Amino acid sequence: MSKIYLIRHGQTDWNRAGKIQGMRDIPLNEAGREQARRLAEGMAGRPVARVFSSSLQRARETAQILADSQGIPLYLVKGLEEISYGDWEGMSMEEIRQRFPNEFAAWWEDPVKGAPPKGESQMDVLIRSARAMEAVKANMAEDSAEAVAVVSHGATICCILSWLLKDQVPEELSVANVSVTTIGYDPVTGICELEALNDVRHLGQRMM
Repeated sequence: MSKIYLIRHGQTDWNRAGKIQGMRDIPLNEAGREQARRLAEGMAGRPVARVFSSSLQRARETAQILADSQGIPLYLVKGLEEISYGDWEGMSMEEIRQRFPNEFAAWWEDPVKGAPPKGESQMDVLIRSARAMEAVKANMAEDSAEAVAVVSHGATICCILSWLLKDQVPEELSVANVSVTTIGYDPVTGICELEALNDVRHLGQRMM
């Protein structure tokens, strides 16, 4: 079995403040950079052939720290970016409920097909992230890579897991900053299996 490590980016100031980031290009804060360094240390025993990342800088910086630690290439892949929350970006959930009560209620009822104003639905993200992961798997097959890391975003990783695992998706699905979710992948059959979800042991107690 090959391995695909799905990794969420490190913390940003907007994460800490509870603001919706979406496609806003928010950088890591210092805590996020330290998380990324801890991630790299934790991945030392899990070598990967290459790192693929969203182009948004919070993911890209996390991915670069990991790639540099293993001396391997980093590739930016279109489609791994976070879901666009459109007009809601920069607000907290409570602010969204107050300012967009009808739109929020409709989205909350059906986030798979519904979308924030000027934003994307989960289905939109599932389709584009699935294309991105097909490119990742094709790259793995071309070079017979045994393991790769994919650095992305919370909502996007959940969509990727829904696509990769089909009917094996856990009921409780969430991923913390710099968590590692491990997928066993058989490149011959295309079958994927969840081996570990939301692993943050590399952070230790002080940063969890």
